[in-house]
Amino acid sequence: MELRVPRVQDEITAEDLWYVLKNPWKFSTYEWKLYNIYNEQTAFETLTEQFEESRKDGFSKLFRTSDNLPLLILMAVKISETVLHCYLVASKHMEENNQALKVTFEMRQILEEQSNNYKGCTLVVYSQSREPDKQMSWLRFLGLKYKPEGNVGNAKYFEYESRVNA
Repeated sequence: MELRVPRVQDEITAEDLWYVLKNPWKFSTYEWKLYNIYNEQTAFETLTEQFEESRKDGFSKLFRTSDNLPLLILMAVKISETVLHCYLVASKHMEENNQALKVTFEMRQILEEQSNNYKGCTLVVYSQSREPDKQMSWLRFLGLKYKPEGNVGNAKYFEYESRVNA
């Protein structure tokens, strides 16, 4: 069986947002508190709001499986002149056919490309996981640096620094 690279697109619909929330990856379940069905609506409203903000000043990407199902949504919202906050939510399909590994390489490339658009800015990620070592290793592999001094409660703080003027 040939392994295909997930398709990446900029257009994200409300149906895509709902799909990843109703069919979460194990890391997304905990990060977005989706183990409690009452949190789905709050998570949906947050994602919708962040998506709208990312369209104004930031970026967003949707990864799809070869069957056209939403795989992962990556959004970055500019919260100051030098900081973008990253939001990430993935579906259960991350566990299938090495999708997580393939998406990781795509995301590294997207972060590098976007760093050219946001020179001098820092991309900030807060991560909360039941498997912190695995999650931290994955975020480091993406190119994010763990900065414990920025931790907030159980949320670990990571940064991706864009290149300064080339």
